[in-house]
Amino acid sequence: MQNEKRQKQWVSVVQDSVNISGQSNMNMLKVPECQLSDDLGNLWECSRFTDCSLYVGGQEFKAHKSILAARSPVFNAMFEHEMEESKKNRVDISDVDPDVFKEMMGFIYTGKAPNLEKMADNLLAAADKYALERLKVMCEEALCNSLSVENVADTLILADLHSAEQLKAQAIDFINRQVQCPETAGL
Repeated sequence: MQNEKRQKQWVSVVQDSVNISGQSNMNMLKVPECQLSDDLGNLWECSRFTDCSLYVGGQEFKAHKSILAARSPVFNAMFEHEMEESKKNRVDISDVDPDVFKEMMGFIYTGKAPNLEKMADNLLAAADKYALERLKVMCEEALCNSLSVENVADTLILADLHSAEQLKAQAIDFINRQVQCPETAGL
């Protein structure tokens, strides 16, 4: 009799297990989307808990040294060593347009593509300066997609100036294709 009870319990347990795994209860769980990039973006946009200021073209951008250092080897070097920027918690930037810098900072905090349609060339220069490789390649891609007979020479110079090898190769290929079809070249 006791063996019969155990056997029934075992079957019951197995039956429950089969029912659970046979159903799609696991698909009913909704894991929330990761909000990390949005949260970090809001942290920056609201200037919450900032510990440094970046001055660009007369505008102040408050930021977080730890995030800047984690995302950019250049900022990391500034803040890690006993440089003036680290001591004063102030960075003066004179060679980047404030609008370009704001887009770059948005990328640093969120990893999301900035306004590449209008400023890919300037963002490429900023990404190169601050060693933001992913942003740099995103800019290269945008510039490749907008190559034309009118802009290919300037794009090639820009690519060479900022060691944008993929963009440089695409610009050279574009020129070669135009030379091979002289009736459509316009060069």
